Amino acid sequence: MIFASLGKQVVTHATKTPLPITAVLLLVATTLLPACSVVSVEKQATAKTITAQRGNIVTDDKLSSDTASALLSAGLNEQACLQQFDLCLTQLTDSILNKHYRPALAIFAELHYAKARQLADSQSCRSALDRPPLDPYYANAPLSDEDAKAQQEDTNLCLTAYQARLFDAVKSSYTYLFYDSLDHDFEGAAQSDSRTPSQTRIPTDSDIQTQDIYNAASNDVITQLYRSTENSDNLLGNTKIEHLPIASTDRDSNHQASIANRAPLKGKAIDQVKVMKVHIDDYNLDIYLPNENNYLQNANKQSSALADLVSTYELRLSGLNSISKRPGLGISLVASLDDRYTTTIRQLLVSTLSDRLASEDERTNSNADGKDNDSETSSRIYPTGHLLLTGLIKPSGDSVLDVLNSRQLDIHLYNPYQTETVNILNDDYPLAANFSAGYGLWLAENQLDSVGYLNLITRQPEERLPKLFMLEPYDPDKRVLIMLHGLASSPATWVNLTNDILNDDKLRDNYQVWQIFYPTNLPILENRYQIQRLINSTYDKTDPEGQNRASRNSVIVSHSMGAIIARMMLSDDNLVNGLDKLNDQDTLSNNEKQKIRDALKASFGEEELKKRFELQILPQVDTAVFLSAPFRGTDYADRWFTRALRRIVYLPVGLVKTFTDNLATIATQGDLAENPLGALYLQNGASQLSDKSSFIALTKDIAINDRITYHSIIANNDADITKGLAQAQPEGAKIDLSQAATEKESIDDSTAITDTSSDESKLPPEPLVAAVTVDEDISQALTERLSDGIVPYTSAHLDGAASETIINGGHSIQTNPQTILTLRRILHKQLQE
Repeated sequence: MIFASLGKQVVTHATKTPLPITAVLLLVATTLLPACSVVSVEKQATAKTITAQRGNIVTDDKLSSDTASALLSAGLNEQACLQQFDLCLTQLTDSILNKHYRPALAIFAELHYAKARQLADSQSCRSALDRPPLDPYYANAPLSDEDAKAQQEDTNLCLTAYQARLFDAVKSSYTYLFYDSLDHDFEGAAQSDSRTPSQTRIPTDSDIQTQDIYNAASNDVITQLYRSTENSDNLLGNTKIEHLPIASTDRDSNHQASIANRAPLKGKAIDQVKVMKVHIDDYNLDIYLPNENNYLQNANKQSSALADLVSTYELRLSGLNSISKRPGLGISLVASLDDRYTTTIRQLLVSTLSDRLASEDERTNSNADGKDNDSETSSRIYPTGHLLLTGLIKPSGDSVLDVLNSRQLDIHLYNPYQTETVNILNDDYPLAANFSAGYGLWLAENQLDSVGYLNLITRQPEERLPKLFMLEPYDPDKRVLIMLHGLASSPATWVNLTNDILNDDKLRDNYQVWQIFYPTNLPILENRYQIQRLINSTYDKTDPEGQNRASRNSVIVSHSMGAIIARMMLSDDNLVNGLDKLNDQDTLSNNEKQKIRDALKASFGEEELKKRFELQILPQVDTAVFLSAPFRGTDYADRWFTRALRRIVYLPVGLVKTFTDNLATIATQGDLAENPLGALYLQNGASQLSDKSSFIALTKDIAINDRITYHSIIANNDADITKGLAQAQPEGAKIDLSQAATEKESIDDSTAITDTSSDESKLPPEPLVAAVTVDEDISQALTERLSDGIVPYTSAHLDGAASETIINGGHSIQTNPQTILTLRRILHKQLQE
């Protein structure tokens, strides 16, 4: 186009005044010179510049700008370099004239990892490094013996080169990261001893890139090594594994040890124990695990061995409001126990079907005494099945050359809950952790919400009793936070709250979460009894002497029906004293009353029946938080659509002989809803939430023990009423900025404020009130109107609460950010008291 344009100009001038030939040549030169420039400058977004500066082979699948520049300066092509890798390294070393060795380590670390990735993608290595197909019968056409032998030789050579490059990437990046802590024994070190102390040096882009390479290479080594130890395939070359004997104690064989997570060896839980030696070609790898029973099970090859090891680099956690991480060194991993408990819809349906097929004799004989013994209660305590680990590789050596030439690598797997820092070359560094990973995997593989709802409306066998889940290995030095969900719900209702606790350093370091999963169709009195026995049993198993910090100052957080149960577990009232008043309202004959009493006593035994009515406070708990609690019931349970739902809510068929032949006969002959005692035990949990139920009449005024500090968080679904409450108590108001107003709302609101239509005069809409902390009595005019749509304020309010917070929203406020923030404040305050 330049030449064409120039030709037209010459012709035009020729028809007028001919130009001298020198002028024409000068014009051509002036036109062509800019086109020959090799450098151009264009503006681009700042983000693109930063991305280009910080990207490397790990993040962008291409070499960093520093490594690419080093290759160009040495006259080396990237692809040619990877093809003739050893020769490339030699020529690159000769081209680096700077005597300060540290930047070169970052370049070599990236090149080693780039070569490892290229080998991993090659056909020779891929067959070994890829996970086996899901279909075990799948296979390509079989090779001849000669071809199979040749392929195996190629694979072995590829794997040997692959692991060598990974190890070199680890060693080079490790040497770079801890360069200032190593002795400098390389040539020219004396002349370049102008190192800046590491604590005063600002991290550079190269530091971040090289740490990424160290983490990525360590991740590949650890995950591939784990697969090598669990499978017959030698995924990392010629692998030889030696499991070291672990000294046993009497506690090892005790189920209590796995619940309490006690260390089976002498020392502290943060100590590292060498459990395995792995020899890969000319490399020696020593494997260390935490000195804790759950983690050492893998080394002992016990039945609860680690079944899987997943890097959080391979996980994308969705559905969580945030990801709780601790920045630092190391790879965040999740190890799963192969005997971990899971709850799914399929399990529920299979259990229901098998119970229907079982004969009545089988059901009767399965629990002939009508009681749960201690072992059965213990069997419903589930320690976490997902153990968090942070992996770190330490090459041996105290000098630069020692580390680079080392053939000894120590692989440490830490419990990040117990270990926050690691010592490397006499300096302490923070240990990385992803605290959401294990929780996210647990939620993903357990269909808690669906099972919680189906538990309500399907006939269940007697084993459908409450369960307790520990979300981390038991820690004797952390307080316990117990969570109780509401009607037709599950522990999944606490996902945001739990994750925010994990994300709060102070709370995570001082609280461990126990979540109760209970069938909400049980009569509430029975649920209270079974849940309290389960909690007591857990404390007994984890701390028989009751001396641990975990056995004191526990907190219960509960929602809706769960709050009713929690209040009963914090009272010493004897509900038997209120039964006579209820009987005065009974319309059944004395003969029918006596039949019901006799049948219940025959089902439970007189002593067992008393335990359901004689409340006793949980001694380990001193703080409670009640959310949307219908302490005095709700008329919502008596509306036509709710009554229709209640009719499909079933009682468990064989729950501790609540149903017997006698009771079933009575249930068909008389209206038990009119008999208080019968309704207390033959009415499902949903029906008992009615403000007209015998259960509410019996329990609405029970007293919480004086030593318990309790807080109420109550929802209100009318924003105008919440605003009026905030005007009466402005100091306790929190403004809702969780959502931006729509453009239409902004226009409508600004029009109401001003008559002019100019954009400058439009005011932002007035924000809603998100929450109000009540510091004094609310006027009766407001209390009668406050409601979350299901539970009125008058039912949820408790006199004597240490704090009462009104949240703008509906009944399910446990997911509301203001609710969670209020709970976190309460927990922080409890730690200070």
